[in-house]
Amino acid sequence: MSILVLLVPPRARLRAGVEPQPQPAPVEWRYVLSSDGRSATRQGSAAPSLLPRASSVVAVLADADVGWHRITLPRAPAKRLRAALVGVLEDALLEDAETMHFALAPDARAGEPAWVAVVQRPWLQAQLATLEAAGLTVERVLPSAAPATGADAFGHFSLAQAQGDGDAALRLVHGDADGITLLDTQGTLARSLVARWSEQAPLRWSASPAASSAAEAWLGAPVAALTDEERALAAAASRWNLRQFELAPRLRGVRALREAWQRLLQPQWRPVRY
Repeated sequence: MSILVLLVPPRARLRAGVEPQPQPAPVEWRYVLSSDGRSATRQGSAAPSLLPRASSVVAVLADADVGWHRITLPRAPAKRLRAALVGVLEDALLEDAETMHFALAPDARAGEPAWVAVVQRPWLQAQLATLEAAGLTVERVLPSAAPATGADAFGHFSLAQAQGDGDAALRLVHGDADGITLLDTQGTLARSLVARWSEQAPLRWSASPAASSAAEAWLGAPVAALTDEERALAAAASRWNLRQFELAPRLRGVRALREAWQRLLQPQWRPVRY
């Protein structure tokens, strides 16, 4: 089964003294198309209406756009579960809880510790609406990386574009059983944390191609080159799906009807329409 993986551009962050402005949807979307879900068949960027079609469409969010919280999952009916999550997480959130979207880990069980992913809801809704307006049904929304355990613990380096004329900064995202941590590599904090993490468990080190040299020099060890598209395709194999609660995908029957109608509108079906 073919899969189209879309890389959602990072959400714009506010700067001090700057009034918030609506963030427009990207004109072109980066994507990777896979015929088997494991290796890339094609990749590039295109306007939503020109993106290649596939059996399944997923969207992958940037590391900085997903917050992580580990809580004891409240025992609440499905219709009241989101409100219960707000009650538990409200004091830990950096933004208004009513503007945030929550998603539970695939194996979450009431009364047990569970990871909750948190995303800014209006922004995510706008991204999905842009794609749906172009006839794409996004079945799953995924984090680039999620908390990992054992041999799955990782560290990935990339270059974060600096504001103004500054040089791009080397940034590290680390994931293990304690969650996801994003760090700038300047200063001593990152080095002390990396030393501690390396003692706790073996880490899979990787870096985007543009950051590989700087990452190896900073780490003092080789790292595997891993493109954003390769990371996104790997994320598509996870069991996560952030489309929960108010962002749950529409019924499959509605989707099938819309796709059948779109096929009927194609030129070769014109005699049938008549």
